[in-house]
Amino acid sequence: MTFKDLKFEQVEGRGIQARIPFRNGFEVSVVKHQYSYGGDKGLYEIGVFNAAGSMCDPLGWGDDVKGWLTPQDVEQELKLIEAL
Repeated sequence: MTFKDLKFEQVEGRGIQARIPFRNGFEVSVVKHQYSYGGDKGLYEIGVFNAAGSMCDPLGWGDDVKGWLTPQDVEQELKLIEAL
């Protein structure tokens, strides 16, 4: 999956979000808005949800979200999560 494949939608008029479900039960949320980590600099933040719908940290980030990501960084994280 490439960054260009993501389908972003407006979020409450303040930013954009794409949600990506994976066959392994994880779902990733990619956001960019004024309150996301790096959003004010044009960068993205991602969060991961498990099959029960709870946020989780399957890659050992030390937090439920990872921010300040370029489109290429987002692609890399998506590949890692998809491979779990």
